[in-house]
Amino acid sequence: GEGMHPLVVLSHGYGGSWRNLSWLAGELAARGYIVAAPDHPGTTTFDRDPAEAAKLWERPRDLSRLIDALRADNGLAAHIDAKRIAVVGHSLGGWTAAALAGARFDTQRFIADCKMNASPRACSLTTELGLDGRDDGRRRLEDDLGDPRIGAFVSLDLGLARGFSPESLAALRLPALVIAAGIDIGDMPAERESGYLAKGLPAKGSVYTVIPDAMHFSFLQICKPGAAERIEAETPGDGIVCKDGGTRGRAAIHREVTDRIITFLGVSFR
Repeated sequence: GEGMHPLVVLSHGYGGSWRNLSWLAGELAARGYIVAAPDHPGTTTFDRDPAEAAKLWERPRDLSRLIDALRADNGLAAHIDAKRIAVVGHSLGGWTAAALAGARFDTQRFIADCKMNASPRACSLTTELGLDGRDDGRRRLEDDLGDPRIGAFVSLDLGLARGFSPESLAALRLPALVIAAGIDIGDMPAERESGYLAKGLPAKGSVYTVIPDAMHFSFLQICKPGAAERIEAETPGDGIVCKDGGTRGRAAIHREVTDRIITFLGVSFR
């Protein structure tokens, strides 16, 4: 449409793709948002490259480059309201969103935390994602990866939160919506990840919500009939991506999440 529109950039989780949040993209676009979602090189479904995945600092930068490209695009630039840009991410994308908002990673803190509070999923990715303080990667990961153009951020059941320094979280002045899955799939307890992020953020302007019947993968697109069985047959253990808790199903969880995000962005961008 004509006129100025807020922009939302989306960040998928580890091994996922831009399609994972397509349900949210459609709802936001229907309400007048411009929505852009990249695939992050090295950590997508069709591009699993360990060398790229280990450059975790490139994920927030992917989103900054995406905003650069959109604001340079002849067809779109005139329609983007530069004062209303938000980022939404799921899982490792939630980490990416927080980093883009200005949260700073502290490698030593993360490594020490893994020794004390081993969270199997987050800590098992230490080497894969280059979190073990090797070579110059540590310096680049601990850089300020924030983008001053971001005006609000949303995290959906993020991982690796405990590597963010409490000082950097306390200093964030952006409106934040932190949503957690209430049912732990065995290695990402809400209180240790989303709860840690929410507690660290300034109380003013940040909202923390736990959705009791959501599981980590409830934030992905809806599985087609029979998908869980096919996935399980191909890669045993992965059928869980189609599972949710409770009885209301994924579509209802998506509606609740969408409503919460749209309400939050409406207030943030008044």
